Amino acid sequence: MAVHDGTRGDGDGNGRGRIPARISGIADNRPARIYLAVCAALVLWVALDAAFVPHEDASLAGVWPVAATAPTSLLALAVPLPDGPVGAALLLGLVSLAAVVNAGVLSAVLRRFRTRAARA
Repeated sequence: MAVHDGTRGDGDGNGRGRIPARISGIADNRPARIYLAVCAALVLWVALDAAFVPHEDASLAGVWPVAATAPTSLLALAVPLPDGPVGAALLLGLVSLAAVVNAGVLSAVLRRFRTRAARA
């Protein structure tokens, strides 16, 4: 008899291919995984742009992750953030959290449509 340990996987105990149950609802389909990968690439691009590319004026690279994670990231813009690198790091963290929330909503909507189509 198999014992459920709260993870998804092949069940052979080697740990390969196992997704914790808390995360599996967020990234349990391909569109949500692609969305998270695009958002992660955008956040990485902004971090590298801020760290290594000199700008005479402000860079608008940070607009892309905020736009990609809207509408949830718009709530993050309502939070007053300090200036400088600490504020930029907090903003990227809030945008990353917004991406995870949006991916969870996307997964829930797709799961709902798939179960509704299966019943029809």
